[in-house]
Amino acid sequence: MTEYIFYTTEGFALAPDGEDIENCQLLGRAYGEDKHNALQNLLKENPWIEQRGFNPYKVIGKKLA
Repeated sequence: MTEYIFYTTEGFALAPDGEDIENCQLLGRAYGEDKHNALQNLLKENPWIEQRGFNPYKVIGKKLA
């Protein structure tokens, strides 16, 4: 199985000065036969991702070396 890292451009961070900053949100890492399978594993193991409103179709996955 291959390991993937998943992130999204949804969301933002709060800077120390109180301003919103657009950035990427790291959602986690997961193993799978391919990227789709690994994403399914990530979502199954981390139900908070969808519960917090992140859209699985906007999640970006990259294979780790």
